[in-house]
Amino acid sequence: MERQNRLPILTDNGRRLIRKLADLPPVWLTAAALGESIGVSRRTVMREMPGMEKWLEAAGFRFVRSPGQGVRLDEDEERRAVLRTLLDGSSTVLSKNERIDRLLALLFAAGEPVKTQWLAEKLDISEHTLANDLNAAGEWLLARGVTVKRRTGVGVWLEGPPENLRRAMGIRLRPQLTQLDWGQFIESQPDGSTLGLLDRKDMQAIARVLQGFERSGRFVFSDSAFISLVLHLTLLAGQIRSGRLKADGPRGKAGRDAAALQISLEGALGMRLPAGEAAYLDHYLHAALGEQDWDDPEELRISQLAALLIRGMERETGVELTGFSTFRTDLCAHLRPMLLRMERGERIENPQLEAVRTQYAELWAAVRRVCDQTSHTLRIPPIPDEEAGFLAMHFGAVLEKCAQTRRRLRAVVVCPMGMATSRFLTSQLDREFPDIAVERMCPLRGLDTDALRGEGIGLIISTVPLSADFPHVVVSAVLQEKDRILLQSAAETFREQASAAVQPMPQPADLRYADALSACLVGLLDTMAIDDIPAPRTRGEVLHAAARLFSRSPQQLREIETALARREALGDTYIPPLRAHLLHCKTSAVDSCCLGYLRLPYPVTENGREILGAVVMLAPDRPEPVWQRVMQEVSAVLIDRPALIESLRAGERDQAVRLLETDLSLRFRRELAGE
Repeated sequence: MERQNRLPILTDNGRRLIRKLADLPPVWLTAAALGESIGVSRRTVMREMPGMEKWLEAAGFRFVRSPGQGVRLDEDEERRAVLRTLLDGSSTVLSKNERIDRLLALLFAAGEPVKTQWLAEKLDISEHTLANDLNAAGEWLLARGVTVKRRTGVGVWLEGPPENLRRAMGIRLRPQLTQLDWGQFIESQPDGSTLGLLDRKDMQAIARVLQGFERSGRFVFSDSAFISLVLHLTLLAGQIRSGRLKADGPRGKAGRDAAALQISLEGALGMRLPAGEAAYLDHYLHAALGEQDWDDPEELRISQLAALLIRGMERETGVELTGFSTFRTDLCAHLRPMLLRMERGERIENPQLEAVRTQYAELWAAVRRVCDQTSHTLRIPPIPDEEAGFLAMHFGAVLEKCAQTRRRLRAVVVCPMGMATSRFLTSQLDREFPDIAVERMCPLRGLDTDALRGEGIGLIISTVPLSADFPHVVVSAVLQEKDRILLQSAAETFREQASAAVQPMPQPADLRYADALSACLVGLLDTMAIDDIPAPRTRGEVLHAAARLFSRSPQQLREIETALARREALGDTYIPPLRAHLLHCKTSAVDSCCLGYLRLPYPVTENGREILGAVVMLAPDRPEPVWQRVMQEVSAVLIDRPALIESLRAGERDQAVRLLETDLSLRFRRELAGE
C-alpha cells in the first residue's frame, strides 16, 4: 500500500477512464470512443488525459498516445489484472445508479428501519447525497408498489408486499447478473457489491434442480430465462429464511411439470415454498420455455397479438414481414412472458431503451404507434415503453435483415440478456459489418468451442466477459464507437482464417422429416371438412357435431367428443378475429392432423359476442414434432389470412384448400425441400 500512497491524485473520471482501458483489449481508442464508454464527452477525456498519463507512469504501466490513432494501454492481461487490483484497492467511485442499487440492497437485506448515518457510511457518501438518492429510489419504487419510509429517530425502511419487494429487487439485480459469468459468481464468496445479498448456496441448489430438468429433455431454458428464475427463487428463499414471508398452507394447483419442479426445489432448499408459487412456476414454464402448444387456448390470443403487430409494422414500413416464419415464432416467444409480466403488473427494465429511442428514432416512433393501436383494438392494457423497446429490437432485427449485404467472417453471438437484445445486436452487426456473417445465437452455458471450430466459426461476439480459448470480442448490446473499433479489428485479423460457409447435404433424418411433413400436410388438406349444423341450444350439441366431422365409428365419436369437452373445460375458446369458437384437442382417435369448420345458419350472440361458426382442429395424442409444427402454422394462417375464414364460412371448401395449401407451402418451403 506504500506504493499506492505515493501515486498522484486521480480524479473520479480519471479513475473510471483508466479502469475502462484496463477492461478493453490493447487496441487504439479515440478520445471520443473512450469517453462514450463511460458516458463523458471527448473534451472531458482530453482534460483528464495528462493526469491519467502521470498516474499510470508513476504506477509503472505503459500508456501510449499517438496523433491520428488515439490512446492505448500497452499491457498484457496479467498486467491489466494488476492494474485493476490497484484501482480497486483505492476508493471506488460509484455512479448514481450504482449507489441506488447498493442502497436498495442494504434496505432489502435489513428488512427493518436503519439509520441514515449508517447508510451514508456504508455507501461512503454524505447524508445530503443520501437524501437525494433516497428521493430518486423512492420514485422508482413507487411505480412498482413499494414505498421508501423515513421517520426521524427511527430510520429508513422499505414497505410493500413481499412479492413487490422481491420483484423490484430482482429488476435491479438482473442486469448485473447477466453481465457476469454467473457460474463462477455462485461459486465465489459473497462480496460487498449489490449481488452480495444473494445466498450462493441457495443459488447453487436452485441451479442444480433447473439443470436436472433440462437434462430430462422436457425443457431447455434460455440463458435469460434460467438466470431470471434462479434470481426469483433465490430472493424468495431469502425472504422465507428471514421470516419476512410465510410458506405454510397447502400447495397451489399447477400443471404436472410445475408441481414436480416445486417439489424438487423444496427438497433442494430444505423449505416449503408459498402456496402461490406453484401457479407462478406453471405460468413461467408456459411463458418462457419451449415451443408454443397449438391446443392451448392462450396461443390464439398470442397469435392474434403477433399478427396485429406485424400488420401494423408492415403498414408503417412498407416491408413485407409475414413471410419470415422464424420471426413470427420468435415474436410469439417474446409475447408470452411479456403478457405474463403485464398481467402480474411487473415492470421490466430495458437498459437499451434510451439508445433505441435516440439512435433508431423512426423505428421507435413506428413501434410505439403500432403498440398503441394494437392495445386499443384488442382492449388490453397499454404496452409499457420498456416492453415496446424490446419489440422495437425484434422488428429492427428483421427489417435490417432485409438489407443484408455480403459477409465473410463467420461468427456466433452470445448474449444472456434475452432474445430481443440478441436479435437486435445481430441486426446491427449485419448492417454495419458486411465482412462478418453472424451464423446464429449461442447460449453462454455449455459453450462448445470445439464444435464451433468444427463448423468453421471464426469469432464469438459476446455481451459478457468470456474465458473461452477461442477468438472473441466483448461488446455492448447497442453498439458504441469502441465496440465498432474492436469488431473492425477482429474482422481484419480473422478474415483470412474464416472458412466459406458450406451448406450441409440433407441427412437421412432431414429427408424423413420432410417426407412425414409432406404426408401430414397432404392428409390435412385432403380431409378438410365443412358441415352445416342447426343453431345449437347447448355447447354439448356443438361438440357432438364437431366430433362427428372426423368420426368413422360410434366409439371414435365418443373419444373425440370427450377429448373436446376436456379441452373446452380449460378456458374460453372464443376467438374474436374469427368470430368463432375454436374446438381443438389431442386425441388417440385420429391418426393425423384434421381441420374442419361448422357453419351456423345465422349469427348467434353469446355474452355479447357474435358467433358465426366453429373451427375444429384435431391432432393425434402422441409425441410427434410434425403434428405440433403443422397445427401451429395452421393456427397462424387462420389469423393472418382473413380470406381463409371467409371461404370456410361461405362453404367454399376447394377455395379454402387452395388458400391454405399456398400459405403452408410458403411457410414450409425449406423443410419440404429437405434443407
